[in-house]
Amino acid sequence: MAWREGFIEYLSFDDVAIIPGRSPVEPSMVKLESVFSRRVRLGIPVASSPMDTVTGWRLASALARVGAIGVIHRNMSAEEQVEHVRRVKEADPSLEGEAIFTRPGDSLGSIVEKMKSRGVSVALIVEGSSVSGFTLLRGSRLEYWASKARGLASLIDVHDPQPLLDDEGRLVVAAAIGPFDVERAKRLEKAGADVLVLDVAHAHNENVVAAVSRLAREVGVDLVVGNVGTRDAVLEYASRVENVAGFRVGIGSGSICSTSEVTGAYVPTLTAVFEARSALEELGLQGRVPIIADGGIRGPGDAAKALIAGASAVMSGRLFAGCEEAESTRIVVGGRVYKQYRGMASRGAIEKRFASDRYSKPSKHIVEGVEGLVPYTGSVYETLAELVAGLKAALGYAGAKTIRDAWKAKLAKITPSAAREAKPHDLVL
Repeated sequence: MAWREGFIEYLSFDDVAIIPGRSPVEPSMVKLESVFSRRVRLGIPVASSPMDTVTGWRLASALARVGAIGVIHRNMSAEEQVEHVRRVKEADPSLEGEAIFTRPGDSLGSIVEKMKSRGVSVALIVEGSSVSGFTLLRGSRLEYWASKARGLASLIDVHDPQPLLDDEGRLVVAAAIGPFDVERAKRLEKAGADVLVLDVAHAHNENVVAAVSRLAREVGVDLVVGNVGTRDAVLEYASRVENVAGFRVGIGSGSICSTSEVTGAYVPTLTAVFEARSALEELGLQGRVPIIADGGIRGPGDAAKALIAGASAVMSGRLFAGCEEAESTRIVVGGRVYKQYRGMASRGAIEKRFASDRYSKPSKHIVEGVEGLVPYTGSVYETLAELVAGLKAALGYAGAKTIRDAWKAKLAKITPSAAREAKPHDLVL
């Protein structure tokens, strides 16, 4: 039948497995350095999504201190978003902004005195190149400080995190923009934003492409475009927009996104990465223009599959939504702690956008996101430590020493029965 011509088979993360390869290194030796845009390098190939319950200046600062990057959401006035960027730029760029580092021989009194003088509540005890313990100042949020200490200790043990800094020694930060708000983009650039990230659900739209083409000529910092999901979209942007610095790919895969259910439109993030890679390879730009896999990343296994497929970094909202540093409010329900989480096309997010920016105009008159609660997970550093350790193990299985090596690794399509067998089974949990 004619409709089958050019039929595309969509693959999601659960449809594939990493093929183990001969590994020249142990997982602990895997290097995770990568790029987020043409000029911004990463120590950890991870970005937080520009969502109003996820990324503000606190999360962006914490991520940059260990080599990842946060994208400040735009669901606020331009003035407020500029202030978030400035606060990241003014933050202490070193890990000493989060904790002090001591030696086993230091007395408890001297450690406490240092903590008080620096205004921090965590002291890590460093022995050789590893953290052997930590000390906390007591307070009403002891569980959070313990989480931060555990996370920092684990991250240092597995990764040796380094801050992500600009040419002036300040933390690197990205900010989300709309395609038509040139003035906001200019103000964010002036405030110090290192990357501007186009924040559009479906960027392969004639009006959006034309607007971004004009916008790219007005700003001097890197511009990452998205979201796109097809090879054609990447080819068109590459031909019409000067110096695209990266592609944010994936449509409808987020845990709070209802686009597929509401509209029927959907490109799984893994498939979107394959599509973008195909286009960039045709143009000779694979490895020069980064692909950012956005949506559906539930943990290090999914992240590793996205990297192997061709991504340079992964973006997530869900992984960070439960963290203390995320923008949302803590809520206690039935004795358990949660944080609010919502899609940027949810009713609440849309209403906030129009309340914050009186010039904002709806492009659609339908809700494509949901709102809910996620379990509170403590400090982002614990989340990152688990993600980094898992990524290194996954790439070790693939036989990859670096992210670029990962692009040479292979994924295999698996059957539903193989997917079931791959999970714990035949026991009572």
